[in-house]
Amino acid sequence: MGKEVIKVKTVTLAQHFREDKVNISHIEKPYGDHSSPVVRIDRVECGKVTGLIEIPYSNIEEVIEALHKAEELCESIPHDEPHGEINADIGGGA
Repeated sequence: MGKEVIKVKTVTLAQHFREDKVNISHIEKPYGDHSSPVVRIDRVECGKVTGLIEIPYSNIEEVIEALHKAEELCESIPHDEPHGEINADIGGGA
């Protein structure tokens, strides 16, 4: 039996100007019958896969920890609210 792809979740990225997504899948036998399963993350832009990464399950916790650290770092840096100068949720124009 060959590679089996099981879709886990699709996440729509929070961008107001387009609908890019990230597809997260479990891949069984990704490199042949005797290979270990991996998680695959596909970056989808305008309906086309533009990048992907495969992460061995033995590295998942380390990757999740790094994502949490990146989130904490982002929260520690002051950011201006988008469109705060016009007191609106989205940009405007006349």
